[in-house]
Amino acid sequence: MLGLSKAAVAIFRSQGGSKRAVKRWWMTMNDGERRRAVVRSLSVAAAAIGVTTALPMVQSAHDIQREQADARLKSALFAELGDGGAAMRAHPAAPALIEHPWIVRLEDSLSQSHQPILGRHAARARDTAALSALARFGATDLSRAEVLASEHTCLSEAVFYEARSESTSGQLAVAEVVANRVRDHRYPNSICEVVYQGATRTTGCQFTFTCDGAMSLRPRGERWAKAQAVAAQVMLDLHEPRTSDATHYHANYVDPVWNSGLVRTRKIGVHIFYRFPQGREWSDARARLEARRVAEASGRIRTVSIDARETPPTLNVIGSAADSAATAAP
Repeated sequence: MLGLSKAAVAIFRSQGGSKRAVKRWWMTMNDGERRRAVVRSLSVAAAAIGVTTALPMVQSAHDIQREQADARLKSALFAELGDGGAAMRAHPAAPALIEHPWIVRLEDSLSQSHQPILGRHAARARDTAALSALARFGATDLSRAEVLASEHTCLSEAVFYEARSESTSGQLAVAEVVANRVRDHRYPNSICEVVYQGATRTTGCQFTFTCDGAMSLRPRGERWAKAQAVAAQVMLDLHEPRTSDATHYHANYVDPVWNSGLVRTRKIGVHIFYRFPQGREWSDARARLEARRVAEASGRIRTVSIDARETPPTLNVIGSAADSAATAAP
């Protein structure tokens, strides 16, 4: 305690560190002891101020050293990647893609630009590789971009009009059905053709919003933005499959005939999803469908269908709602 005398310590303990004890302790010391106590107190205060000031400077220097070490590590990694690319091309089983000129130029650029100081020639090689790839962007690439934009719009419209009131999972499921149909040989090979299949005919549209007047309400707002995001996620194949390869669905408030000939997979939100039968499932599906048609013909079952050819007047409002259903008979 800064060289306190035994008497002072005894006073502190007896008085509990009160102001009177401090005063009595101070009075018990002579001038020399008081001078030494003041000097030591000032020294401790100065040391504390110095540590507080120096710590940020030390931390900043440490951060700079760490960043420099990370930069050296990344440079070494780029160099290793360049060597690895050359070794991979030399392998007899290497794919032809890695021989693409753009890949080779990119590797050369990386291998030259990993140096701590980028020289004139290395910078030129890097820029040449980037510009050569840009120079090859032509009319074909522009046409492909326009097609992708159109496909994205069609899928966004399907999500918006069919499931804009559904959860994100339900919207992803509807978009996934469209993507599954594109991959299925029984349907067209593009998103727009799948979504608008049969829309030009008076009957037979596959998605009810394309032929029931629902598109008179133009998509806009947050729900439209969300539908566009969902469509982009499915087109980029970044979503987790959730419908078990379903190619059909309908809302849970209808019971169309065609669902008897399919295999139910899941129910997500208000939509029930189905897929085509496989293998031995076909015989069971045909039997169910035939029994359903016989029962309906005999009047034992009254089927509520959402196909445009059979929609009763009382379902017109439902057919144009956000939760309308895909209605293609297999």
